[in-house]
Amino acid sequence: MRTGLGGKSLIDLELGQSNKQIPAFPAHKITTGDIVGLDEYKKDKPTKKASPWSGVVLRVTDTRITLALSQDTDDGLPPEIQDRCQIVKLANNVTYERMIKGLELLKVNAANGSSRLAQVLLGQQKPATVEDVSDFEFFDTTLNDSQKDAVRFALGAQDIALIHGPPGTGKTYTLVEIIRQLSVKQNKKVLVCGPSNVSVDNLVERLARHRMDLVRVGHPARILPTVLEHSLDIITRTCDSGKIVADVRKEMDDTLGKIGKSKSRAERRLLYGQIKELRKDYRIRERKVVDEVISNAQVVLSTLNGCGSRTMMKREFDIVIIDEATQALEAECWIALQKGTRAILAGDHLQLPPTIKTPSKPAKKSGSNKNGLSTTTDLSTTLFDRLLALHGNKIKKMLVVQYRMHEKIMAFSSKELYDNQLVADKSVASHLLQDLPDVTSSENTEMPVVLLDTSDTGLGHEVVDNQDDNSNSKSSLDDQSKANELEVALAVHHIQDLLEDGLTQDQIGVITPYAAQVARLVRDIRDQWPHIEIGTVDGFQGREKEAILLSLVRSNDDGEVGFLQEKRRLNVAMTRAKRHLCVICDSETLAGNKGGGNGGSSRVDGGFLKRWMNWLCEESDLRFSEMIL
Repeated sequence: MRTGLGGKSLIDLELGQSNKQIPAFPAHKITTGDIVGLDEYKKDKPTKKASPWSGVVLRVTDTRITLALSQDTDDGLPPEIQDRCQIVKLANNVTYERMIKGLELLKVNAANGSSRLAQVLLGQQKPATVEDVSDFEFFDTTLNDSQKDAVRFALGAQDIALIHGPPGTGKTYTLVEIIRQLSVKQNKKVLVCGPSNVSVDNLVERLARHRMDLVRVGHPARILPTVLEHSLDIITRTCDSGKIVADVRKEMDDTLGKIGKSKSRAERRLLYGQIKELRKDYRIRERKVVDEVISNAQVVLSTLNGCGSRTMMKREFDIVIIDEATQALEAECWIALQKGTRAILAGDHLQLPPTIKTPSKPAKKSGSNKNGLSTTTDLSTTLFDRLLALHGNKIKKMLVVQYRMHEKIMAFSSKELYDNQLVADKSVASHLLQDLPDVTSSENTEMPVVLLDTSDTGLGHEVVDNQDDNSNSKSSLDDQSKANELEVALAVHHIQDLLEDGLTQDQIGVITPYAAQVARLVRDIRDQWPHIEIGTVDGFQGREKEAILLSLVRSNDDGEVGFLQEKRRLNVAMTRAKRHLCVICDSETLAGNKGGGNGGSSRVDGGFLKRWMNWLCEESDLRFSEMIL
């Protein structure tokens, strides 16, 4: 046992060793950042009550798991736990509790007179007119006109600004410029947030290149190793005032070492008393250092949920910036928003919203509007969505130049979802796979969009996957994951062709909406080509590859398409490829031409999927499956 981050005790867990070599753990699902319970190990005697000991997993290797204990150890861990213990992964209620506390605070503040920002966000006041801000120099002179307009708009907004960043439009570059202008030029206190640790760490990496004074708040176990040097924990250890704290920590570790060697109960009790006093002194000193570090930082970065931590309590900022706001629950956003007087939200409401596991109740027809707020929306309606509906496009600026896709790959999405406003930058507008080094010209590498169509077989090829269906509920078959072996075979064949043309494995991605299809694709691809990335559409949001194979799976006689009716999911799927998009599907099923031709009439997507299928049949290089296999 030793002292670690925040004065917490760190313990290392290893399997009992019968020889000098430490044995490796068997397969398990404990990962860094998990909250686990720690208890005495009793073979064949499950513990009836919850253990009083818990901690966060700091590191996991094949032979060791390191925990940061959540409780004080003034009296030490019980000897029976130190000798033989077990850990159990616990449910994390912290996220839920912080959202509830944030909403309760909002309610209290509303009763006492809300801030102007809260009133604007709740529709009680209209946003102030955006000021004309043009008298400044851009740090990044390579920004395009729409990005510069968005920067000016965000700097001039007095209450709220929405930055709409469609796929590949450089939203992060725009945000970095906004943050630099606010913190460096205007000397504002800026809080930057995102719904996930990855979204926050991405911004830390970009901002760190400009040698800014950053502080990343959050548990070190959940922060990317590449940005750990900017974490609050590391900064408080290495700054001048933090060295005094480090001396106290060393004294605590030395005392803990003495406890381990002492055989006298009286001496151990005396040493534990010293530990208690040292820990009290440590926390007082550490709190002062933390306050000093956060107060002096130009930019503080945290997850939305992390803004509800004890470290961030009662801290105030001039401006709160939320990246990926369209993937964040509104309740989560309020944790951060109540710390600022202005807000900037960035995201794309036409891509996937946050994942909601609880199904929404049917909306009531009456009483659907109260004081300008809808009372029928569910958790999937984000703050970004709601503000757009409330205040309209006057609070939004859209980025229109994209730097990812060939113009043909971009075309349908731009026309259907972005009012035909997207423009492919000349650096990518006509780029193809054949332009890559060591790639030969072929029917695949010179085509930006290819459709491999299985409708020529006249059969339905999808199967229901029952392996993941462990429930006894009466859920419909449509709720179960689907797979399609013919599309797997076509994907493998197309990958083989691309690799023979000179592409490398890491330039290819294979995505599908269904987890069962992912499993089958992994089964047939991973052993041959381990570096080809395979995943769900949802998991690939924000990512890109030179070539993307998209397996849409649904192929049946009834024209059923399940959640392919969600146009935001399809938008993500069709905009991941840079130079080559290969769509593998049954166009007749997806267009709604099966099931007596009525398959598309009851869909909720307004004909989006049918129009995409028609567009693919006309604009792509169409190939039928029986000509390939």
